[in-house]
Amino acid sequence: MNDAEPTPDEPTEAPPSDAPKTGSGRPVVWGMFLASLAIAVVFPAGDVIGWFSGPPTRLPIDGESVRALLPVVGSAAVIAAWIFVFWSLIGSFLNVVVHRLPQGLSVVHGGSRCPQCRSPIKWYDNLPVVGWLNLNGRCRSCDLPIAARYPIVESICAGLCTAVYFRELISGGANLPGREPDFLHGGMLRMFPDPRLDLIGLYLYHCGTMSLLLAWGLIAWDGQRVPRRSVLAACGVATILPLVFPSLHPLTLGAGPGTTGRSHVAWPPTMVSLQGFLEESLKQGLAVSVVGGLAGLLCGLLLQKIFGRLLLGDASGRTGLPLGPPHALGVGLAIVGIVFGWQGMLGTLSLLLAACLVQMLIWSAVPDWPTLPAELMLLMATFVHLCGWRQLVEHVGPWWPETPTPACLVLPVALFLTTALAIVAIAPFPRQPGPRIGGDPGHDANQST
Repeated sequence: MNDAEPTPDEPTEAPPSDAPKTGSGRPVVWGMFLASLAIAVVFPAGDVIGWFSGPPTRLPIDGESVRALLPVVGSAAVIAAWIFVFWSLIGSFLNVVVHRLPQGLSVVHGGSRCPQCRSPIKWYDNLPVVGWLNLNGRCRSCDLPIAARYPIVESICAGLCTAVYFRELISGGANLPGREPDFLHGGMLRMFPDPRLDLIGLYLYHCGTMSLLLAWGLIAWDGQRVPRRSVLAACGVATILPLVFPSLHPLTLGAGPGTTGRSHVAWPPTMVSLQGFLEESLKQGLAVSVVGGLAGLLCGLLLQKIFGRLLLGDASGRTGLPLGPPHALGVGLAIVGIVFGWQGMLGTLSLLLAACLVQMLIWSAVPDWPTLPAELMLLMATFVHLCGWRQLVEHVGPWWPETPTPACLVLPVALFLTTALAIVAIAPFPRQPGPRIGGDPGHDANQST
């Protein structure tokens, strides 16, 4: 639930006896938890509705009776619940990473403590979401409030990764372009996970990337920077994995279909099998990661430079802006390019710019709408693009990044120009002090004499 260490200016005294016993963020936590559950089950629920509302094109039951399917569905529901719990635990660990990583502290050693009184948190109080709700958002020792952000992060991580579990793993890879869906080993309605090994690897690879983007986005939300050594380590691991397992890239540089998880090296290995594996690793694994990573880094640094100049804030200390000044967009888009290739990076970039444009319109129309960092919006763009990757490629056609043609650049460039113009039109200009008269620093030119 929580791992933050206290800062010198945080209160350490006990609250008065008439202090409220319920955390003010409890409704928000419940709302985010229920929203995460809804996101997690939206794909199987939509598939069920589709099967009952229209004629099916493929029988998911294969003649089995409903009674015979009940144990299968029940087992699948239990597995999905465990998947949700597992990723909520990962979200709890991300809270540790977000707090300790910018300070150079170990993310492994040292238990969780109350951010106010530094009392160790019991394991049963540290359960994701449940522990915070059970204590009404307060420390058991000092009764001071603990931020609602901890269970919210746990809920978001669990909801997004469970949704990808249904959309990518259980569906047989129905969201991945360049790869035929593996309906023989999975299916939404049957919901019994029997996928191929490459799908399991893809699922873990993609969810690990989203978890990393969530941590980096929260660090940017706190106004801190991701340590360089952590960026290099993450990029190195993300590049090495496709080199060893080329099937982690469903598309090649030229948008041709990638491997499908078949065994590449015979046993005992021969020179022919090893040569084929090395060629495939270099062409589909390393080449896709390097080109995608460099393209993402260049696009992200360009956004950081231009948006950073436009998002100036004002001299009074207020942000007063729809978007926080970007600091980690370059490394974030680089990771997206390494994992999804240049096609996935450009598609995610288009959705990111569209999300930034929507955020600015809502910010300008709704009072007290919060400022959001672009790094967190990159996480949502990555999630949406991953879940609808195949459908976007098939329905948008040459305008969506798949093959290296000029047409695939039209949409991201148009969205970039529109977003930049929106920032100029909506964001306030910095306050500039008026000219001084007679060298008197307290005399402003706008004042009457």
